Amino acid sequence: MAMEMRAQESVYMSEDLTRAIAPYAATLHDLFLHSHCSSCFRKLPSQPPHGLSCMTCDSVRYCSSDCLSSDCEAHSSSGECCFFADHIKIASPSFLTEGTSDPRAALRLLYLLEIHGLVSSDSINQATRIGGLSASGIGETLGEVMINSVAVQISGERDLGIAVYGPSFSWFNHSCFPNASYRFVLAPRDEDYVSDKSEYPAVPASKEVVADVWHAWQFEDHSTHALGKYGPRIVVRCTKPINKGDEVCITYIDLLQTRDARHSDLWSKYKFICSCKRCTSSPEPYVDFLLNCDFRNLNSPEDVAMSAAVEDLNDILQKAISVYSLDDDPKACCDMIETMLSKKLMGDLQQVEYSQKRDILHPLHHICLGAYIALASAYRFRALTANTEGDSGAASFEMTKAAAAYSFVLAGATHHLFLSECSFLIPLSHFLLSTGESMLDFVECIKGETRKNVSEAKFSFASCSTGSEKRDSMQYNKFRSNCEEFGERMLSLSLQCWPFLAQSSPCLEKIKNPIDFSWLGSAIFLSFHLSKEDSANLSCTDRVPVNIEKQKGCILSLAICCITFCKYLASICYGPQHYLANHAKDLLEGIDLAQ
Repeated sequence: MAMEMRAQESVYMSEDLTRAIAPYAATLHDLFLHSHCSSCFRKLPSQPPHGLSCMTCDSVRYCSSDCLSSDCEAHSSSGECCFFADHIKIASPSFLTEGTSDPRAALRLLYLLEIHGLVSSDSINQATRIGGLSASGIGETLGEVMINSVAVQISGERDLGIAVYGPSFSWFNHSCFPNASYRFVLAPRDEDYVSDKSEYPAVPASKEVVADVWHAWQFEDHSTHALGKYGPRIVVRCTKPINKGDEVCITYIDLLQTRDARHSDLWSKYKFICSCKRCTSSPEPYVDFLLNCDFRNLNSPEDVAMSAAVEDLNDILQKAISVYSLDDDPKACCDMIETMLSKKLMGDLQQVEYSQKRDILHPLHHICLGAYIALASAYRFRALTANTEGDSGAASFEMTKAAAAYSFVLAGATHHLFLSECSFLIPLSHFLLSTGESMLDFVECIKGETRKNVSEAKFSFASCSTGSEKRDSMQYNKFRSNCEEFGERMLSLSLQCWPFLAQSSPCLEKIKNPIDFSWLGSAIFLSFHLSKEDSANLSCTDRVPVNIEKQKGCILSLAICCITFCKYLASICYGPQHYLANHAKDLLEGIDLAQ
C-alpha cells in the first residue's frame, strides 16, 4: 500500500507545508525527566518551586496544572506510572543505563491505539498487562516506536526525547535528495489556539484504500481526550521549489554518506532500501562520486569503488571517535586521526609514490568529512580544558586554531557539495554555525578579551534579507544568487587567512583552499572563477611573517560571514524563529567590531 505526501499546489522554497502537528506519543529521555515538563517539554524553573510531580511515581514533572491534567490520563492509564513505580525497581542495571524513553513511548502509543479501537483488548487477561496495558503488544509496539519515532530537538542542545506522530507526518517518505525538512515547536499555551491557515500544500496521495486508512487515523484533532495535547509539535517545510503533484520527501538519515552506507543505515533502522533518484542514478551523482572515490580516480570516474583499505580507514576513524567519546581522551583521538590523514591524504607526491599506495584520500572524501567533524570537536574540547586547567597560552592558541581550521574545512567541503545539490543546505547551516563559533573563539584567544554588543546590521549582507516574503517563500534564483554572494565572500577571506590557519599542521597544509577545490583536478565542479594571481597564491606555505592583527580582523570577518550565512540558510530550511537562526542572531549581536 503506497503511503506518501504530495503537493496539491506548486510552492516556492521556504514555505511551511503542514500545520504544527501534535504527537500521538512523546516521552522525555531519562536525563530530562526532572528538568523538563513531561507534557509540553518546556524547561522547568531552576529555582523552587520546580514544578508539579506525579504523586504516585514521583518520576515525572510538569510546568503547570494544565500540563499535569492533560497528561494525567496518558501517564497513568498507559502503564507508564506503574512502570516507574514498580517495574523499574526490579529492572536490570543495563536496562536502566540504556534509558526508558522507547518503552515508555510504546506504552503510551499502545494505550492510544486501544482507546481508539485500533487494538483489541478483549482476549487479553489481566496477567499479561502492565498497569492495565497489554504487555503482549508492547514488543510489537516498541518495534513500531523504534521505526517511526523521531528525536525531539527544541534547542541546540542534545535531543530532549522522542515522539511518534500520525500519518500527517509519518507518511512523508525518505529521499537522499529531499525537498523538505522539519522542525519542532512548543505547543501554544492557549488551548484555543487555532492555526491562521486552513489548508496546507502537503496532502496524502488518495488512492484506493489509502484514503480510508488516512481518515481512520485522523482522530487527534477531533477528540476531546486527545493525547499529546501539549506535546512537541512538528512542522514540515520545503527546502526546494515543488511542483503541483510532486511527492514531498524528507531525509531520515545523514546525507553525507556513500550509497552503501546510506542503505545500511536505512535498513538497520527502517527496514527498507532506498530507490530515490540519488540512489538509482547511473552514473552516480557528482556528490556520491566525490564522497567515495580514491584521489587517483578523481579524474577517472569510470571505475570507482570502495576498497577494503578504505573500510579499514573507517575502522580507524570509528575507533578514534570511541576513544574520544567513551574513554574521554580527545588527545588520543586527534593523534590517531591526524596520523591516518598525514599518511593517506593526498599531497605533493610523485606519480611513482602514488602508485605504491593502497589508497589515497582527497579532502572531499567521506572519511575526511568524518575526520573533520571529530577533530573540530576534539580540539575545541581540548582548548576549553586547557583554559580551565591553566595550561600555557601557546597550547590553547594552537588547539583553538586547529578547531577553527577543521571546522572551516568541514563547512567548505559541505558547501562544495551544496553548490551541486541544494539538499545539503541543512548540514551546511549547522557546520557554518560551528565554524563561526570556532572562529570567534580563536579571535578571543588572540585578543584575550570577551565579546561586546554591536549592531548586527553593520555587517549583514544587504541583499540577503531573512524576513518573510510573500507567502513566506522565496524565489529559487534569488536564493542561489544570495548563496553565491556568501560563497564568494568566504573564498575572498579564505585566500587571506587560510595559510595562517593551516600553518604548522601537516594535514591542513595539504589542503590548498577549503572553499575552492578546483586545485584537485578537472573533474571538480568549478563554482568560482579565480584570477591567475589568486590561483597561484592558493595556500602559500612559505614561512612569511604573520601580521596577527591583520589575521585577527580577517578571521573575525570570516566568522561574521559564516554565522550570517548560517542564519540565512536556517531561516529558509527551518524558519526565521528556529533555534539555529536565533542562536546565529545572538552571536552576531555579541560581536565587538572593534576587535
